[in-house]
Formats: sequence, structure tokens, C-alpha cells
Amino acid sequence: MATILLLAVLFGSLVAIILMVYLIDRVKRLEIISLQINDREESQTAPTADNGFLGLSGKTLWDAMSGKVPEGFNESDLVALKPRFAFVLQNHIEMLFKLGKKDAAEGKVAGSAKNPLDISTLRGTISSWLPTQSASTLYNAGYASFEADEIAVNRLRTDIDEIAGELYVKAGLTNSPSFSDKLLSSVPAVKMPSSAALDDTIDEPNEE
Repeated sequence: MATILLLAVLFGSLVAIILMVYLIDRVKRLEIISLQINDREESQTAPTADNGFLGLSGKTLWDAMSGKVPEGFNESDLVALKPRFAFVLQNHIEMLFKLGKKDAAEGKVAGSAKNPLDISTLRGTISSWLPTQSASTLYNAGYASFEADEIAVNRLRTDIDEIAGELYVKAGLTNSPSFSDKLLSSVPAVKMPSSAALDDTIDEPNEE
């Protein structure tokens, strides 16, 4: 009888130990699952960092400004961003030109225009993208301006203002500033001879 009772106690103790181990393991599993769920919910509900452009950047931002409304956005919201984007676009154009001029001044071979570029704003840094051809033209204009003569400078003025004007129109912006006046201010424009001067040159007899 005593043996039976002893076996019963041992069996009961074993069952209790097994049950305790199971319960402890189960509690740990539930804690892990709970933590994973909380982390997932926090990541889903955490507010997106505001970059000043509703989270848009790079080519997506350019597309939005040039008329391609991204899914989930209202056109009115994008229109409200236009004045702020004008600041980014202006700085992007000037930076491309200056990068080209800097490479030329340092004796580097003309490279590809960096695109996109990081532009600093009051809200932080925004990644800005421009159409590849336009970006290359602005960079090359800066590169060529380093040792350009007066005639070449006039050509660069036209190229810069034309490209900048096209970018402003595509982005739905008005009043494009004269970038050539600012970027080429240190180089005087070529002075074309007057018609009277040309006539004097033509009438002047050749020396024999």
C-alpha cells in the first residue's frame, strides 16, 4: 500500500513538473507574440517624417510637380506645394551649374550630372530629381563656363535660360528667374559691333 502511495505521489509530482514547464513555455510564447504585434502596430501607426513635400522625393516628387498625380494624393494638395518646390528647383539648377564649374576648375574630366541631388530646405534635406537631359545641359554649361570666351558665354546664357524656363513650365511654375544673369554675372556679355563700325570696317581699304 505504501509503495502504491509513493508511486502515486511521484507520478503526481512528475505531472505537476511537466505542467509547470509547459505553462512557463506557453507564457513566454504569448509574451513574444504580444511584443511582435505591438511592434507591428507601432510601425503602422507611427507618423511619417514630414519632409515638407508630403513624403514625396526624387523622381516621384518631380513627376507630381509636373502633372502626374501619385495614387492617394489630391491635385489640390500638390498645387499647394508649388511655391515650396520653386525654391528646390532654383537651388537644384544653380547647384548643377556650380558642380560643373567646380569640376572644370579642379581640372577634372567632365562627368555625368549627379541626379538626384540633395537640396537643403528649412525642413531638412530633400532629394531632388530633374530630367536627365536638362540636368546634363546645366552641368555642362557650368563646366564650359570656366574658360569660356565672350562669344561662348552668350551661347551659354541662352542655353541656361532656355533649359531653366522649360523646367519651370513643366513644373507648373511661373516667373522663372534669369539664371544666366546670376550664374554668369562674373563674365561680361559680348558687345556686338554697331552697324556703323561694321561699315567702317568694310570701307577701310586693304593695305598692300
